[in-house]
Amino acid sequence: MSFGARVSAERPRLEDGLARLQPGGLAIIAGSAGYGKSSAVTTWAIQQPTPARWMRGTLDLVAALRNAAEEDDGAWLPRLGRVCRKPISVEQGVAALIADLGAPHANINFVIDNADELASTVEGLELLRAIAERNPDAARVILIGRRGASLRLAVARSKRSVIEMGAPALRISPQQSRQIAESRGYRGTPADIESARRASAGNGGVLAAWASSQVNGRHEQDLLDYIRREVVGSSELLLRRLTSGTVERPAQELLESLWTEGLLLAPQGFDDLGSDGWRVPELIARAISVIPKVQVQTVGTSEIATSNGSLAVQDRRVVIHDLGPLVMECGGRTIEGTAIRPRSLALLIYLATRPRHSATRDEVIAALWPDAEPQAGLNSLNQAIYHLRRTIEPDYDPVQDGRDTGYVRHESEVVSMNLDLVSFDSARLISQLNHIRLRPRAEVLDLLLDMYHGPFGSELPYEPWVQRYHSLIEISLLTTVERAVLAAHDARDYDRAINLAARATRIDPEDGALLERLAVLLEEDGAIAGAKRAARRAMALLADMDVRPSEELRRLGSAELDR
Repeated sequence: MSFGARVSAERPRLEDGLARLQPGGLAIIAGSAGYGKSSAVTTWAIQQPTPARWMRGTLDLVAALRNAAEEDDGAWLPRLGRVCRKPISVEQGVAALIADLGAPHANINFVIDNADELASTVEGLELLRAIAERNPDAARVILIGRRGASLRLAVARSKRSVIEMGAPALRISPQQSRQIAESRGYRGTPADIESARRASAGNGGVLAAWASSQVNGRHEQDLLDYIRREVVGSSELLLRRLTSGTVERPAQELLESLWTEGLLLAPQGFDDLGSDGWRVPELIARAISVIPKVQVQTVGTSEIATSNGSLAVQDRRVVIHDLGPLVMECGGRTIEGTAIRPRSLALLIYLATRPRHSATRDEVIAALWPDAEPQAGLNSLNQAIYHLRRTIEPDYDPVQDGRDTGYVRHESEVVSMNLDLVSFDSARLISQLNHIRLRPRAEVLDLLLDMYHGPFGSELPYEPWVQRYHSLIEISLLTTVERAVLAAHDARDYDRAINLAARATRIDPEDGALLERLAVLLEEDGAIAGAKRAARRAMALLADMDVRPSEELRRLGSAELDR
């Protein structure tokens, strides 16, 4: 008996999430069977200007690589296509694929379906890690699977931004539910169909199976067997434990993970299908013969559900202003960087530089305590984490709470800041710059310049990882400003061009080229005295670096400009 339903209807939440996927980005789409993950991504990919290439995750990795290369005779994956024309090893195929994804102008959408099946093998997991950890390039990668936990593990060290979406982004709407039911010949009332949608947690495949069972008069046990086998699978034992009350206090991360997979409903007010507390969807509960209610305490009133399947806490958010002297806004309190213990401050600044604000323990220790013995480095890290947690949550007590704080996580040898609770100005700045870099919008650029209060990591200016991140931010910002200056100049909006150029010189006052551009603009606008001052400052800076100024700059700085 097959109940599989391929639903090609639009998924606005999924499409909104994928719209945020920048060149070089990586997306995880996780959900149990029946949510139409592959169909939804296919629908999205068809509408994109860049081509999409697919790889199906199977236990035979060489076959999967060959199929990916043969999809278009190797036109968009030429290196992989060439090596696959002869017997190859997995290592050769993976190396060719990585080279194709990183090639100049390789702006493709590379989709790996059944990626969690790949992650179940050593070779497959190494492939996923190689893709996630490759150097920045323009190719977008989308991983599709049933279980998000294994995919998150595979991309834990990603060098690029990662977007996660789960079942809440893939749920079918009431209208789509009626369309599916009608396509199966079911003519029940809208109330009955909506009840089934809620009982299936918005799973289109399960709803189609339910409608077919109603029409065909088949015994309900066939439907429940399908749900137990295809939808729940290996998670059955875990759901049984959660509903039996044998798990004393399940971790919030575990509940959220099951929610993103469509195996739990979050409490009402946080989930449009939720009710009182965490619950197993009705049809899933019947399939595995458990009570729907999860035996845990109801989550706090500050939590809300977001479209990408994660829980955010609005009134507990922490905003870290890290452009200029570091300042942390937390629960109505303002905490200056000078009030944070040096080790904890260094940890916070280091995590700000990391993709998804996450790093392994070894990476943190190597960056912050490179000369320490292994055990001493680990002790320093644990102390830094503890005091950073106490800074954010003064009442935090690991002995009493018996849990990791929601802000600073330390699990599976990975240290990270909770992306749903903590935001950094530097990350927001880079994200916005990526959005507007081709056509800088005036109002957005002004807001970004207002956000920039000084160089990143001013508390640790000589650390090499601070210098690299500081350079990345300034280069990105100044490049965008320069485009805006040229656009304003071409439009003969000299006031705008001069204002932006002057603000750019305040970002990097040691850049003689910026001062030279400002001097030229001031002269064109008739501000001769200002042009002369800017030119002379530029000449002094270039002289300090033993750089000969251009004829134009020397002319602007000469006395003949006095009028």
